[in-house]
Amino acid sequence: MRSLVLFALLAASPAAQAIELNVGTVRLKGAVEQPTTFAGIVVEPDRRVDRAVRLAIQESTIKFQSFGIEEKLYDLELDPDQPLSAQLAQIDQTHLLLLDLPKTQMVEVGRIIDRQGAVGVNVSLADQSLRDELCLPGIYHSMPSERMYFDALSQYLVHSGWRKVLLVHGSSDQDLRRKTLLAESIKRFGASVSDEREFTLSHHPDDRDRNQPEFLTGGSSYDVVAVVDSAKDYGRRIEYSTRRPRPVVGDVGLVPRAWHYALERYGAPQLNQRYRTLDPANSEPQTAMTDAEFAAWAAVKFVVNSMRADFVDKDGLKLRALFENEDSRVDLYKGTRGSYRSWNHQMRHPILLTSADYVVDVAPMPKFLHPTHYVDTLGADKPESSCQLGK
Repeated sequence: MRSLVLFALLAASPAAQAIELNVGTVRLKGAVEQPTTFAGIVVEPDRRVDRAVRLAIQESTIKFQSFGIEEKLYDLELDPDQPLSAQLAQIDQTHLLLLDLPKTQMVEVGRIIDRQGAVGVNVSLADQSLRDELCLPGIYHSMPSERMYFDALSQYLVHSGWRKVLLVHGSSDQDLRRKTLLAESIKRFGASVSDEREFTLSHHPDDRDRNQPEFLTGGSSYDVVAVVDSAKDYGRRIEYSTRRPRPVVGDVGLVPRAWHYALERYGAPQLNQRYRTLDPANSEPQTAMTDAEFAAWAAVKFVVNSMRADFVDKDGLKLRALFENEDSRVDLYKGTRGSYRSWNHQMRHPILLTSADYVVDVAPMPKFLHPTHYVDTLGADKPESSCQLGK
């Protein structure tokens, strides 16, 4: 179960020279359920983004003081069995909502808050279709899209000379959709899919031999094996078990990520250290932010870093004007500043190519050029996007 984090900025009268900052967590009822494998193993954490939001606020103390901002924290709960519009009735243009929700609620809540003049930021779902479905003036995406992740991976394959790709994927609807996106990305950057192989998450005797990695990866010539396994269950078995001794990339092996604890440059170790040591008495120690936590941190810091006097009037902080301004930026600690694409409101991110304990490289890769912004070689470019907001 996911949650919705509410970040609200309310301005007092100009005479008071103060801005009230209300940061609240609005959750779907129920605890976060950790995804597990068929055997019950937790392979990747799924945490609420609260810790990262608190870190962003703590880092912003000096900026808050310079603007006379007073921040407050509160918790709310969103009941998915009750009308969401009634639960969000108090939302208006003074609110920034960090959306950490399942897709169904993400779409519904996004449309509600856009109608009410608020700004919502998707911080948890990479689903490519959301960048088209939520083509709304008040909705943004600080989580990288699936295409951004796959484009980064494909650029790295071509850059490394691994142009013949064996594509191994699951049979779920999500895996089939994502493997199509990956195959398109591989071809876009000049590599080729030499063959596709499908696995099933089954312990049935008839499937056992067919699902053996050595059998599944045999009978084909390839430079690299790309795995699409959204559940991150079967793919764990492929590395070091392929018929040919080849690297494994995708959802296992070399993995594209928005953030990683082992990034050693751009001030990233200091950010990771601040995250680890945040409020140690009241929270469990964590190694580093997940991609969703990093997206939530980046969304809050985007507002703080872009804040300036002409975005504040008697009604408070003009959030939509801040987000729409082409000069608004945030330092992502990845070698460049993040900004939002005007056409589909996707935040620009360099993408990290990572092993379990090392950042191998950072995309975009050299020689993949774009006429206006080098990071726009990752993800849907303006002519390709069905969402055409802004200029």
